[in-house]
Parts: sequence; structure tokens; C-alpha cells
Amino acid sequence: MRSKYKVNVEGEVEQVMKYDVVVIGAGPSGSMVARTVAESGANVLLMEKHPAIGTPVHCAEATWEGILKEVDIELDFRWVANRVRGGYYFTPRGEKVPYLMSNEGGLTGLMIERKIFDKSLALEAGRAGADIMMRTRAVGVIKENHFVRGIKAVREGEEFGVEANVVVAADGVESRVARWAGLNTAGKLSETMSCYQYEMVGVQFEEPDMLEFYFGRKLAPQGYAWIFPKGNDVANVGIGVRGVSERHAKAYLDQFIERSDRLSRAKIVEIRGGALPVDGPLDRFVQDGLVVVGTAAHLVDPFSGAGILSALRSGLIAGRVINAALEEGRHDAERLLEYQEIIMNRLGRRWRRNAYFRKVFDKMSDDDLDEFLKLFPEIGEVLYRGKGAEIGQKIKFIIRRAPKLAKLFKFLFVQLKNET
Repeated sequence: MRSKYKVNVEGEVEQVMKYDVVVIGAGPSGSMVARTVAESGANVLLMEKHPAIGTPVHCAEATWEGILKEVDIELDFRWVANRVRGGYYFTPRGEKVPYLMSNEGGLTGLMIERKIFDKSLALEAGRAGADIMMRTRAVGVIKENHFVRGIKAVREGEEFGVEANVVVAADGVESRVARWAGLNTAGKLSETMSCYQYEMVGVQFEEPDMLEFYFGRKLAPQGYAWIFPKGNDVANVGIGVRGVSERHAKAYLDQFIERSDRLSRAKIVEIRGGALPVDGPLDRFVQDGLVVVGTAAHLVDPFSGAGILSALRSGLIAGRVINAALEEGRHDAERLLEYQEIIMNRLGRRWRRNAYFRKVFDKMSDDDLDEFLKLFPEIGEVLYRGKGAEIGQKIKFIIRRAPKLAKLFKFLFVQLKNET
């Protein structure tokens, strides 16, 4: 880090720091960028507005061990709460439909402690050489014409500037940094998932290594409820609803708990809430001197609302592209666009399919959902592994099994066929 001083329009002397890269937000995506860039020898500043990394938690804390290997994160049992081998989908009529996660290479699903996990990622960024500033809030961007040149920030009541070759917006769904830079981050209410969750103790489990998902139009309009076991008798119990619901997500969650014999006597030890964009990625998440990662770029699964996998991947990919750009001395949008292209090539197809799937899901009655969930293994084959002519064959198979879903899946078939 280098410091210099400037005289502002009022004649006051201001300190301006200089870094190669400044990252706003020390969540998983931000820390991944900071670690990756710092490992290359560049000067990096990781800026976090909260007094502690990892809080507040806005996540159900489920992930897959495979993604950790992919992004070179070593498994640490200090932040592993539980291993899971699969889950159950509960239909509106109460039927239980099992699914098992791929355990290729002995890998499993994980329930993690985000407070510890997020902090461990930031620690790794610091060990790699990144500077970290806590309780430091971005209040604007430094721009030169259309080029983002740095960040204006406030720390302990003192305002200062940070100039950088590349600014990384990792400041979550609200992403004021991206908005200040001129990107359109607005999302529709109908494309936003409102979530509410309790961490509870005293939960009774039949199978403590299985996740549970509950569906029903009255239970969770355009969404679902979940019980995710964290070990012993502790679980994350939450709900996500979309669109203009009659009640707040908390009201639906409280009703879900009251009607469950397994949960009614459990005690709440932590409350979490938030909103997630499920409208798919931003049209553009790079600009001259700016890269947007994680939920700030709306890199969230359009159906489930899951975002940690995308956050880790986007942070690593962004860091690698930024390293190459710094080495070339190019920080313009055309050079940084490589990051967006890699992300969309790797994950865009899955997001598009889940967006189509969600539109089908939104049209389903509870009776449709019962039929649909029973066929979920076959549907998963269509959504995630079907290619070319296979897609049409598999959808025809599903329709033969559940004729009532024919009209709904006709839309899905057309969309997927056009994609190929």
C-alpha cells in the first residue's frame, strides 16, 4: 500500500491510499478474490463494513464438499457442523421423496458454520498478503470519466479515498458500489426471494444426515421451507417465499413450526433474515476498472436461492482474470469481460434451466407439485444432464408418467430445445 495526499476543493488535505485492487465486502466471494490476487504478489485491500467477518449470517449454510476442492479450500472441521448424504422432498400431501447426493470420490454435502467459514477465508486472504480494514464503509466510487478509479470510504468517522487499478464489488445483493459505478442492479419484487430462518435446539431427527425440503402453496407461496440438521439436536429451520405474499416470511415460518410436532418444542437460539435476487445474473457485471462478484452480481440459483457455490467460483475466477489484467496493465471493461464470459460459459446454462424450471414451478397447483416431486430424479436428469435429443425423450417420459403436467412441461421443452 502507498499513501499520498491531495488537496480537495475546500483546500483541505486528504489522505489517499493506493492499491492494485480494493475489494468491498469480506464475504466468501470477496475473500476469494482478495486471496487469489494477493497470492500473485499484488497489493490488495479487503474492506468490510461490519465489526466482525461472517456476521450477520444470511444463509442456510448448506454446501457441497466438491466445490471446496474445486476452489482449493482445505476442509477444516472447525467450520464443518455436519455431513449430509442427501435429503427428502415433502410434497403438499406429506409424501416423502428421497434423493441422494453424488458421493463421487467420497465427497458429501456439508452443513457449515458460516461465521467461522467466512472468517477463515478472510484469514487466508490476510496470510496471502491482503490488507484488511474492518468497520470500514464504502460511501462512493472515485471515477474519471467512465472509468472507476477507486473508492471513497469512512472508517471510525473519518472519510478517506482508496485509489486502485481494479475495484471489486462484493458487497452483497444491495451492491451500492456497482450502482454507484453505473450498473443496473435493480430487481423486481416478483424476482426476489424473502427468507427467514431460525437456528433451533431441541429438534428431533429421524435421519440427522438428510436435508428436508417442504412444499405447498399455503405453506410457502412460490418457495419452500427447510430443516437442515447441524448435528446433535440443532438445525437451521427456515422458509423462502417469492412475489407479493399475503404475509411476511416470518409468519409463514412460525406457522410451519407450530404445526410440526418435531419443532413445536424446539428453542430458537438465533434469528436470520434477508432477501435474495433470483432473477438471474446482471446483464453486465464488469465495467472499466470494476468487477462485480457473488450476490452483488445476482449470481444466485434462480430456483433454490443458493449462492455460496457461485460466490466461491466467481471470486476465484475474478481473481485469476484480474491477475492477468494487472500483468498486462489493462483494467478496461473489454479486458475484464473475460471474467463474465467464463462465469456464463460454466454456469449460465444451469441458471437458465433453473429459471425455466421456476416458471413451470410457479404455475403448479398443490396437486401438480405432488406429481412433480415424485418424478424429481427424472426431472433432474432433464434439467442438468440432458443434451440434444435426449431432452425431448426424457420430457416425453415424464409426461407419460404424469399426464397432468403435460401443458406445464411443454413450455419447459420449448425453452430447452431453443437453447440447444
